[in-house]
Amino acid sequence: MTDRKRETLKFLVVEDDEASRTIIARFLNHLGYSNLVLAKNGKAALNQLKLSPVDLIISDWRMPDMDGLELYWAAKNQELLDDAPFLMVSAENERGKVLEALQAGVSDYIVKPVNSEILKSKIDKLLKL
Repeated sequence: MTDRKRETLKFLVVEDDEASRTIIARFLNHLGYSNLVLAKNGKAALNQLKLSPVDLIISDWRMPDMDGLELYWAAKNQELLDDAPFLMVSAENERGKVLEALQAGVSDYIVKPVNSEILKSKIDKLLKL
């Protein structure tokens, strides 16, 4: 994929922890993705999706107000996902929790702490790069 194409893809990063949100944004910038929308919780993310579609959603699971799985269901039910993959990021590493997210329809799952190489491989897979 060309750098120009990477720059046009729009990602929504949903993370309540500011440091984690910044780290993920830096990883994405380093990978050449610069069109980022950052949200601090599911409610803010849902509002962003209502304003403009995105190409990929990267969301934390555990957040106040509306968690990542609630965001996924709300966006899906309101037909705001289009074909955008939904990548769940969470400290939840229990097999049952991972399966719960995947069975709900989440596209993929990363266990925190986020590693840039794993993030890159998941993005490449989800965007079929």
